[in-house]
Amino acid sequence: FGRSSGEEGAFAKIALVADDVEPDAEVGGTRGEWAAMKEGSSPLQSRDENGWSGGPAGGISHAKNLYPFSVVWQPFPPLTWIIPCIGHTGICDSRGVVYDFQGPYTIVRGRMMLGRATRYLPLDPEKVRAGGDEDSAAARWDRAVHSGCDDYRHKCHCLLYPNCNHHVAHCLNVMHYNNWSRYEMFQLWVMIFFKGRFCGTYGFLASMGPFLMLCLAALAYLVFSLAK
Repeated sequence: FGRSSGEEGAFAKIALVADDVEPDAEVGGTRGEWAAMKEGSSPLQSRDENGWSGGPAGGISHAKNLYPFSVVWQPFPPLTWIIPCIGHTGICDSRGVVYDFQGPYTIVRGRMMLGRATRYLPLDPEKVRAGGDEDSAAARWDRAVHSGCDDYRHKCHCLLYPNCNHHVAHCLNVMHYNNWSRYEMFQLWVMIFFKGRFCGTYGFLASMGPFLMLCLAALAYLVFSLAK
């Protein structure tokens, strides 16, 4: 990874995916570019001169992988095949663009590590308690997401800790979402598993299909074993 300007000995990499960049392309972000994102002038955000586009009612798009004000989830094989609540998570801004902690000092914007999201947990931006009352709910949400990402771009990714789930939980803690600031990985998994929505038929099959097949195979084995 390259060194971010003005930081001695610290590595940082921000991968941005803009509208005019191929889905599998990455653009290395500098500290200045990340600061611009925090101020709401990122390449994607600057295209809309009329304010925020999208929203929880009309901005969701399974095809474009856009889920405004949501936590998004995808299976992490083979762990998800055995324990279906375990998976890879990211958090989306007010326009539905995902921010994903994918590796050491790396926040990827606009693309999840394992492809499209298969489940999403829509949240209410009005429940964001951090920030001034003079700001809109969307602005407070985005500021907290960007602040959480800014914190985690200085962290080394690990399978156990810190990982993508801790990043999302940290963003919710920065928000003081629903007057709570102690979100953690296991609580996040439970929220998504019991309250999350599937991203269409594909989302259900990708999320639960392997687990259900293993359950059926185990059941069939048990039935045939008892029948002998």
